[in-house]
Amino acid sequence: MNNEIAVIFGGPSPEHDISILTGLQSSRVLNNKYNVHNIYWSKENKWYLVDDNLESQDFINNNKIFKKELTLKLDSNPGFYLKKKKLNIDTVLNACHGGPGEDGTLQSLLTLLEINFTGPSLTTSQLCMDKYSFYTFMEANNIPVLEKHLLQTSQPPTFEGPYILKPRFGGSSIGVEVVNEYDTALKLADNSKLYQQGATVEKFLEDSVDYLVALRTYPKVEFSEIEKPIRSNNFELFSYQDKYLENGGLEGSKRELPAQLPKNIEKEIINILETLVSLISFNGISRVDFLISQDKIYLNEINTIPGSHALYLWENLGHSKFQLLDDMVQESQKRESSWTSEGSDGLALKSAKDIQSKLG
Repeated sequence: MNNEIAVIFGGPSPEHDISILTGLQSSRVLNNKYNVHNIYWSKENKWYLVDDNLESQDFINNNKIFKKELTLKLDSNPGFYLKKKKLNIDTVLNACHGGPGEDGTLQSLLTLLEINFTGPSLTTSQLCMDKYSFYTFMEANNIPVLEKHLLQTSQPPTFEGPYILKPRFGGSSIGVEVVNEYDTALKLADNSKLYQQGATVEKFLEDSVDYLVALRTYPKVEFSEIEKPIRSNNFELFSYQDKYLENGGLEGSKRELPAQLPKNIEKEIINILETLVSLISFNGISRVDFLISQDKIYLNEINTIPGSHALYLWENLGHSKFQLLDDMVQESQKRESSWTSEGSDGLALKSAKDIQSKLG
């Protein structure tokens, strides 16, 4: 392993802005040990090498960030290139939230480029980004989840409203709406690109409370403290504004940490987390979101690349931000490729007749 890594952030995603914040923070935390290349993935699906001293507002109408455009090569020497010079990186810290950065697209690209990456595998990325597939997988494994229904005109849900409308492949609170009528959900989905890949509805639990906890499996299986985020008075849900806009962002949002929970509820949450680790291959730090309503626990979703990598959830446990991110980098070096050509021994080619005969 060399001492050069890259942090990729941004991307053509509704969570583009939050990803920039996560990426810039991660880069500064790691630059005491590594030579960090900052790769900005634009909303237009282009790649740029940017300076490490930039602030978040530099990414608003600032043409300076577009000076060093990178190209990607998938030849015998694959990688990111600045003009004709290849960036000497063997590991990418993935700081992209939502969209192609979290759904397996970027993971597939980096695999083809033969670059190690932090965070979830392709399979885990796809499963956890697809809310409906994730729900069916959890239900099949007897993990308590709220019933989800694919939004479609031909078949309304069996449960009554009010409903929570969500983009099927959204990774955050963007596009999450509470509606009283199913027809309203249909109209909202028809008029927004956030739902163009599909949408789900679930029962809105008016008295529910959010609880968040992070997990990691390297260097050992560990769970963070459990957080109870405090919703703003004007919101029925733990909203995008609550998460990212209040008090300067995620780390400054209002919370109870550690959450004051009855021991039996805390134990049940830990049991669910342990089951998740046995079912899903986790890499990096993931955040698991729960809802509790009338003493019933529901697993809401898993964020495989959470905002700020959920570093703040570990602070009271003695884990520094650097150690958490460095462990992610170290873990990525130990990941082995799942590809193999074993079994492709040429026998089928030798025994085959000419191609024309197979065409009849």
